[in-house]
Amino acid sequence: MAAVLNAQLTGEADLTVNDVTHDSRKATAGSLFVAIRGERFDAHDFIPQVIAQGAAGVISEQAAPEGFAGAWLQVAHARQAQAVAADLVQGQPSRQLQLVGLTGTNGKTTCVYLITAMCEAAGKRAAMMTTVEFRVGDQRGPAAYTTPETSDTQRFLRQAVDAGCSVAAMEASSQALDLYRCDALHYSVAAFTNLTRDHLDYHKTMEAYWAAKRRLFDGTLGSFPDVSVINADDPYGAELAAEIRAAGRRVTTYALDNAADITATEVRETLAGMEFTLRAPAGTVGAQTPLVGRPHLYNLLTATGVAP
Repeated sequence: MAAVLNAQLTGEADLTVNDVTHDSRKATAGSLFVAIRGERFDAHDFIPQVIAQGAAGVISEQAAPEGFAGAWLQVAHARQAQAVAADLVQGQPSRQLQLVGLTGTNGKTTCVYLITAMCEAAGKRAAMMTTVEFRVGDQRGPAAYTTPETSDTQRFLRQAVDAGCSVAAMEASSQALDLYRCDALHYSVAAFTNLTRDHLDYHKTMEAYWAAKRRLFDGTLGSFPDVSVINADDPYGAELAAEIRAAGRRVTTYALDNAADITATEVRETLAGMEFTLRAPAGTVGAQTPLVGRPHLYNLLTATGVAP
């Protein structure tokens, strides 16, 4: 593992590792503990505790302290190393199912639910990770974060694969993308919904906010998505779709106002919801939904473009 992480290893070289975690409370026998210095806490303070709990070793940007007897992997970037290490330890589960990532200011959670429902209606066992809940088949649990740390996501995807899921859909927030929480995940499909002014308390500028979103598509996570699904009515989305197409990678666009691969026409709101004609490369069909409003129409077009 040291070679893959481009790490300087001191201490025991022959390690048996069964998990990777940044949370000292979850560092059990055989786990690699990733020591990350945050704004409020320095995880290096918990290293004696995790070693006492049986941790196999430590990943850190710092050199091993004097007298440390265990395995210590010094890396240039702890969060990126955590992503790669967790992917390896869990057996690269994102490559053993179709992983769908949704990013954008609005619509991510609804789209994940819609995609999951479409997959289940098609007879596919699906897992999902949202701001509201995590779900693997019939098992559910509350969500602590929109997009958790990469070690938690890799563990979740391993559970999904072992449970027989062939699809997993997740939200990819801008903060998570910026903090490398989606690194080393291979996305079969990555979708962009829209970009409006939000989260500038964290990103400070729209340029930085957009740069974080783009990481889902530009290969800096470690691989390009197999196909990208993009809202062509959003100016950022139209620019992104053009760049992806110019690079020779697969992209599917959707829109209500501009030319796109997928669109909805003859939209009519009723007491029961909406009726419309769905036009896609696979054909044209009449559709009905209990959802109401233009934002939900975009959500349905996103899900149509994504759903396997």
